[in-house]
Amino acid sequence: MAEPSETQTKPYSREELDRLCFPIFERLYDELHQRYKNWIIAIEPANGEYFIGLDDFEVLSRACKKCPRTQFFVYRLAEDPCADTLC
Repeated sequence: MAEPSETQTKPYSREELDRLCFPIFERLYDELHQRYKNWIIAIEPANGEYFIGLDDFEVLSRACKKCPRTQFFVYRLAEDPCADTLC
């Protein structure tokens, strides 16, 4: 994983976050989807740091603790990854 972002990121729209985070998700998907099938992954767009957990509360809790002033985009590690934002 990348180093945590210490600076506040600019507020991104949902579309911008997806555009920035989806390529990172695609790179990680092959490596992670078998082991963590249907888990949640939150990705920080500026440095590519990611957090994995069984539910969005777990992921958001750890992500915000480590990177409190940033936004994340969240995907499900599934065949059809649904997505959402966590700020």
